[in-house]
Amino acid sequence: MNLDLDHVTPSRPRKPWGQPSPLSFDATAVRARAGVLTLILGATIALTLARPDLEVARWVLAALALDMILAVLFGLFPLSPTGALGTLLTRRLPIVGTPHIPKRFAWSLGCSLALTGLALQVWGAPTAALVATLAVFLLLAWLDAVLGFCVGCWIYGKLFGCQACHAG
Repeated sequence: MNLDLDHVTPSRPRKPWGQPSPLSFDATAVRARAGVLTLILGATIALTLARPDLEVARWVLAALALDMILAVLFGLFPLSPTGALGTLLTRRLPIVGTPHIPKRFAWSLGCSLALTGLALQVWGAPTAALVATLAVFLLLAWLDAVLGFCVGCWIYGKLFGCQACHAG
């Protein structure tokens, strides 16, 4: 009896940090995190358009900037709230490694977007400028969550010639 198991992904226990190794992140958890960010950003855009006087974006963008900084510095789990949620949502799925440096670069770009939106809000920019910034952030998160295409990883690959991160 010939058992060809080369195509089967082994089911292995997840590490407590949700990462396959110190030099990579779990791509499934990263995409789940991007999905959580997409939902948060979509709700923020809707609330900002419906009730600009509430200044919901100010608090959400401040929280997302902090979340991105924590993810850049410490990874997905346990300090990044959206990273921890993404890790918990995918805890029963097999781990798929993705290089960590391009992801950290992408998250630093996400932090820049959050800080840009926060600055627009604080300095009293028109609501349209704030919503445009939120929409770009939402689009980038959606591309990663739904299509698995990390624009920040792609930019990193083009800038620094990373062979392992050509697909994001």
